[in-house]
Amino acid sequence: MQSENIGEEKFVRNGTAVGKSEEGYIVSLDEEHAYSLNPAAFYVWLLCDGELTVNEIIDKIAKSTGLVRSELEEPVKLIINELVKASLLKKA
Repeated sequence: MQSENIGEEKFVRNGTAVGKSEEGYIVSLDEEHAYSLNPAAFYVWLLCDGELTVNEIIDKIAKSTGLVRSELEEPVKLIINELVKASLLKKA
């Protein structure tokens, strides 16, 4: 998946948030697969509800954090690509 081309795509989270550790937030896919997400990745994962496009997620993060949108585009798209690879997100 090309991160530059996913702006209008919608993704839905897969898995269940099960807790927090020193390293981050724990998301479980099943009894055998769990991942520790840093706060940024966890926030992006939570925003992937199948309704918002990637561009809308970036806008929402920019608004809530006060960060410049253009500085968020590449990191958010990278996080989404990594979450897809880990099966924590799928196309809506």
